[in-house]
Amino acid sequence: MSKSRIRVPARTRVAASARTSLPPRTSHAAADLSSQALAGWMPALLSADAEWLLERDLSVARIRDLTRNDGWAQASIDRQVDMAVGAALRLNAKPDARALGITQDEADEFAAQIEAKWRAYALDPTFRCDAERMLPFPGLMGLIAREFVQVGEALAVLRWIPRPGWPYRTAVQVVDPDRLGNPQGRPDDERLRGGVELDAFGAPVAYYVRRGHQGDVGMFGQAWIWDRIPRFDVTGWERPKVLHVFERRRSGQHRGISRLVAALVQMRLLAKYSEAEVKAAAINGSIIGSIYTQLGAEFAAEALGNDTRTDWSVFNQQRADFYGDRRVLDEARFITLFPSDRLDLNTTPRQTSGFPAFQTAFLQRFAASLGISYEQLSMDWSRTNYSSARAALNEVWRSIQRLRAMIVWGAAQPIYAAWLEEAIDIGEVVPPPRAPDFYDAPAAYVQAEWIGPGRGYVDPVKEAQAAALRIKARISTLEREVSDQGGDYQMVLAQLRREAALLAALGLSEPEPGVIVEAPEREERQVTN
Repeated sequence: MSKSRIRVPARTRVAASARTSLPPRTSHAAADLSSQALAGWMPALLSADAEWLLERDLSVARIRDLTRNDGWAQASIDRQVDMAVGAALRLNAKPDARALGITQDEADEFAAQIEAKWRAYALDPTFRCDAERMLPFPGLMGLIAREFVQVGEALAVLRWIPRPGWPYRTAVQVVDPDRLGNPQGRPDDERLRGGVELDAFGAPVAYYVRRGHQGDVGMFGQAWIWDRIPRFDVTGWERPKVLHVFERRRSGQHRGISRLVAALVQMRLLAKYSEAEVKAAAINGSIIGSIYTQLGAEFAAEALGNDTRTDWSVFNQQRADFYGDRRVLDEARFITLFPSDRLDLNTTPRQTSGFPAFQTAFLQRFAASLGISYEQLSMDWSRTNYSSARAALNEVWRSIQRLRAMIVWGAAQPIYAAWLEEAIDIGEVVPPPRAPDFYDAPAAYVQAEWIGPGRGYVDPVKEAQAAALRIKARISTLEREVSDQGGDYQMVLAQLRREAALLAALGLSEPEPGVIVEAPEREERQVTN
């Protein structure tokens, strides 16, 4: 007896053949060439400089245009600069007593001497610390921070400028990073990348800076002259000369990349969408109504004649003159229309209920990509309670601390080191007798902390109580708590001593410490605008 043969339908055979012809899946789905979700996604594997340098100028031009014309983008930059630098970046000198071979009391006295001389230099009312004589030191740091946040990098050059009646020659010139580039448009190679000259290990040794911006007014000749400026001026030690501030996210990266790049396309689309919505709403609101004509054939023949060659412009001009003389829709209560016309008012509002939710969702993503909170970007605190506001502030503060640290490492600390070297050299600052020469221990001399804007308070009572408990439990110090709010504890204590002396001289008693009263349990309050 013959065995029966099982017949497979043609459709099943075709499907099975198609499945067996697909390439096998890879070990990682990210490299699967047969995935529909990843089809056509074949980015090139490039170095950090190769990815960015050819696209840098166009990307930066678009970023600058967006921040000029879009309020959200401009606000995001302002918030980060305000938190990182704000109105002041205060020096808290901390010379290393052990490394200098001096006592801590001597180090404290030396630090007080340094800070007094630094304030005279940094806060000079005639701005002699600025090569362009326009900003004090905090203003220079704010400008550097703004360039860094906006385009991803900032550039400054330390100049040596004698000024009559001024002891210091060190001055800072902030330079537009657009001026940094290869001379005469030379292509990048292994020793020259985007205007940065490298040594055999990839360390920057010099920078090529145009004498003028290529897009400036009247700078056509100067813009095509490049100056080679060494990174350090080797005179006894490596005195900083060029300050190039940027966040290095990859090995081999020599130019900064703005964090706005990742969200640039979405921000541009949101700006266009918002503009279109506002225009549509404005047009819809400006149209009060429409006038319809009910002119029939007989009335038209009577008014205009039976001749088909009749000039209709005469009739239209009559209607225009009629309405022009009577200002029908301009502050009128009772109106008279042209014969055969009817007025229909516009009573249909434009539907915009979905726009706020869409904008909020988008701004939340944009704020997260920049390291700030949605509330800070939008200034909308209507849906925020104390716990969520405090949690958001803690997360944002870590990002701001990192941003401030990069500005300090890249700009503030090198400027301070160059100034202190000069101040000691000319005798404006005198080290303790047993301290070594500055050039033998520069790192020990320039140890410092930089105090920026404070974190601020969400609930002043709760946070003041928490600060007092941390100090009492020996897990924090008065210096740390005051600096977190943007203050200098030595200035605070000195002012308290002066106030106590004045109160005693006037026969007044000092105010008693406030009594901490435990608030009753209640629901968390909303933080309102």
